[in-house]
Amino acid sequence: MSKHAFEEANEAFIDEKYEEAYDFYTKALVNDDKIDHRNTSKILASRAQCSLKLKNYADALKDSNDAIKLDETNIKAYVRKGVSLYNQDLKEEALQVFVRGLEFDSANEQLKIWQHKCEKELAEQNLVTMVVSIEKEKLTTNTTPVLPLPPAKIKHSFYQTDSVVTIQIPIKGLKKDQVQINIHTKIPSSGQDYSLEVDLAYPIDSSRTNFNVTSSNIEIKLYKRQAIQWTSLDAQSTAAKAQPPVPMNRPLVEKVPCYPSSSLHAKNWDKLEAEIKRDEKENKDDMGDANA
Repeated sequence: MSKHAFEEANEAFIDEKYEEAYDFYTKALVNDDKIDHRNTSKILASRAQCSLKLKNYADALKDSNDAIKLDETNIKAYVRKGVSLYNQDLKEEALQVFVRGLEFDSANEQLKIWQHKCEKELAEQNLVTMVVSIEKEKLTTNTTPVLPLPPAKIKHSFYQTDSVVTIQIPIKGLKKDQVQINIHTKIPSSGQDYSLEVDLAYPIDSSRTNFNVTSSNIEIKLYKRQAIQWTSLDAQSTAAKAQPPVPMNRPLVEKVPCYPSSSLHAKNWDKLEAEIKRDEKENKDDMGDANA
């Protein structure tokens, strides 16, 4: 009985009768014996897709969550959960869902497209600039007026774990009160001896940023919002634009410094993003063979 209702639901979905399909999926769930958790998860994920078509995003989110609880490898449930969050303007949460889904299927193009879409929109909305300024103590013996020079750019490197990016700046002989770290949407830097200003390529928890000054360098710790591999610090770098970040399943062994590779081939993400527009057709084909 459950299988028959599920097949009727698929047919109604293909015919774009989404309310009717939703009712049939509900009937399939009521008649489901709940013995095969993966099968129940599949029905829930299918009903979530109906809710997305009907723009009932809260219902889609609930069914997707229930589907994942029953089968954490249900990739379609991750896609539909992420899309429901995205449509509720919860893009950071949606991004985390797409990244989580990629941990189970790193080659899934739909998850990668939505991950890239969320990252791109979050970067545009929440451009974060990190500014490091250093002012050395003035020599008291110098009585000749000197015209101020533009601050020198700071050389730096970075390494990372799944949760923290550590930036190292090799400048000796500093005290902590000579260094100022600011994380803002945008602030000017001028009047200092050294400066480093970077539009960060990925989201961070700016409230946890901290730094330490040693006899040989400055170490700045940035806390990631997602456990992803940063390809660059700078949002404007070729590496950050060409290659989306890769999920990090476990902390990396820290090596100082660990430079991101610049040899990665650029992927045509605009072309991939265009595939989202064909989601309607793909979903129909998918639902037409829902038992596969």
